[in-house]
Amino acid sequence: MKILWIVNTIFPYPAKELGIKSTVFGGWLNGLAENLKNEKEIELAIVAPYTCESIKRLCDGVVTYYLIPNISMLQYNNKLNFFAKEILSEFNPDIIHVHGTEYAHSIPFINICDDNVKKVVSIQGLTTCISKIYLAGIDYKDAIRNITFRDFVKRDNIFQQKSKFKKRSMYEKQIIEKCDYVIGRTDWDKYNAMTLNNNLKYFCLPETVKKVFYENKWNINNIERHSIYLSQGSYPIKGLHMLLKSVKIVKNKYPDVKLYVSGDNIVKNNTFLRKVKLSGYGKYINALIKKYNLENNVEFTGILDEKRVIERMLKTHVVVVPSVVENESNSLTEAHLLAMPTIAAYSGGMTERIIHKKTGFLYPYFESSMCAGYIIEYFENDELAINYGKNAYEIARVRNAPEGNVSKILSIYNEILKGE
Repeated sequence: MKILWIVNTIFPYPAKELGIKSTVFGGWLNGLAENLKNEKEIELAIVAPYTCESIKRLCDGVVTYYLIPNISMLQYNNKLNFFAKEILSEFNPDIIHVHGTEYAHSIPFINICDDNVKKVVSIQGLTTCISKIYLAGIDYKDAIRNITFRDFVKRDNIFQQKSKFKKRSMYEKQIIEKCDYVIGRTDWDKYNAMTLNNNLKYFCLPETVKKVFYENKWNINNIERHSIYLSQGSYPIKGLHMLLKSVKIVKNKYPDVKLYVSGDNIVKNNTFLRKVKLSGYGKYINALIKKYNLENNVEFTGILDEKRVIERMLKTHVVVVPSVVENESNSLTEAHLLAMPTIAAYSGGMTERIIHKKTGFLYPYFESSMCAGYIIEYFENDELAINYGKNAYEIARVRNAPEGNVSKILSIYNEILKGE
């Protein structure tokens, strides 16, 4: 069975061979690929965009990697057809599996493959939904007031970012309309995908996260008290601006509260170059931090590698996911596998990942006071934090078991090949 994956990021092996830094994102995909290497019935090849002039081919002894010129991630270009034809002719897949609908480089593989090749798409996020709610409660006046030089030069202010997501949603629609099968994780992605193509056959496949999250466990005796972890907050839908309001409320009772924000440091402006590169959203977050007197309560960690993510999470008191729209937050799943106490906004697929007041807390996105109240409950009640984390762990360890997910993906591929 020959499976061709189309992905958005370069995997660790080709990154190492090319001497480039491997992305910290998409680790669950690499985990699934590593498990599939042991399956003799599978021959796997992976296509990813890269800054190059022609196709680069690499092989780790089992998996073949095709790196195609990154002409445009956001706009379809006919030049991509030539690379797709070459790879399809060379590898001759039985199934094309598109991971994520966000970018345009997967479209030619879907468009020009033979009719007998099965096409399946895995839903990560959905730009169709993101574009509708991108500002995530930010007042228009605030958005305009915080437009920066960088936004002007790159034509990338918050409103233009929203427009780009809307444009990407057109490619997303094309991909989903031309696939017969979809793989997702929640009712949210299932019913939103089927709204775009009601003839889809849907399969549910929970994520396989990085191995390290199955090998460690949170211990309340080893934490930094009154600390909060947010995995990323670089753009509005992730809800950092709303979480800051909650932290402000928590600070009234716990002056030492500390929010750690992983990912790009969007507020850093201590040099002329950093000031020039500051985004409108970063400027807005800086203004909120000053307004709420949180300069000593918020720390941007920068992008963390796997080891440092685990270290930070294991030291953290509470994980919060304040996204206004989310399929299934990777950091939420990772926190549950570590048996950590969690809080999430009641949005998207996260409503299925937390059983309210059993495995964590859910709150309406705009209710900053409720989020703050739940954070305080965890700070004040160790037994509650331990029990909710334990309950979440027991469910996640079964749902996201790597061995179970490998057998599930094999079953899905076999069912697709049979045309059922």
